[in-house]
Amino acid sequence: MNASETNAYIGLPWVDGARGPDAFDCWGLLRWVEDKHFGLVLPELPALPDETRNLYRAQIEMGAWTVIDRPVHGSGALLRGGDRPHVGVYLDIDGGGVLHAQERVGVVFTAKQQLRMVGYPRASWYSFSV
Repeated sequence: MNASETNAYIGLPWVDGARGPDAFDCWGLLRWVEDKHFGLVLPELPALPDETRNLYRAQIEMGAWTVIDRPVHGSGALLRGGDRPHVGVYLDIDGGGVLHAQERVGVVFTAKQQLRMVGYPRASWYSFSV
């Protein structure tokens, strides 16, 4: 995925439960980009938070998702700054950053060093082998 492909997503609206191509929520955007640009099909998230946590744990235990120390192009980003986790995809363009669909904002690209300033002081990076 290059900068011009990334720019095609920026500004698309955030819609709860949207899976693309004209609108996304954060999980929908991550799934779409991983599938269309990196050839990885991520599972759909369950509706209930407890089921989502169980899916996450199961993916880690099976080795399908691996926590990595440093992000690489196409890795998943789990961003935390409050009670609700937020996800995006790390892209090694323009110095590196996260493409994500943010509620009330839409799809944006945030430079890695600016994540803390926009409310995400804790980031984890994931490699997917699904």
